[in-house]
Amino acid sequence: MDKSQAPPLQPASRSWSRWIFAAFMVIALFLLWSEHRAHVLGWVLHALVGACVLLLYLNTRACEHDGPDDDKFPP
Repeated sequence: MDKSQAPPLQPASRSWSRWIFAAFMVIALFLLWSEHRAHVLGWVLHALVGACVLLLYLNTRACEHDGPDDDKFPP
């Protein structure tokens, strides 16, 4: 046997490498999921603020000409 060749991996070291890989994947998937959830929440909040501004604008436009006696009050 030539000393330059490494001995084959033992089954115990393979199981450790699988556990390390599995732990890395779990952590990576959790971080990926939480990051995307934060972006989705951010867009929902921006849309909500935009909807509030739009509703405020529509409300003020509807209250401008509310009744038939609008000509009694100066603009």
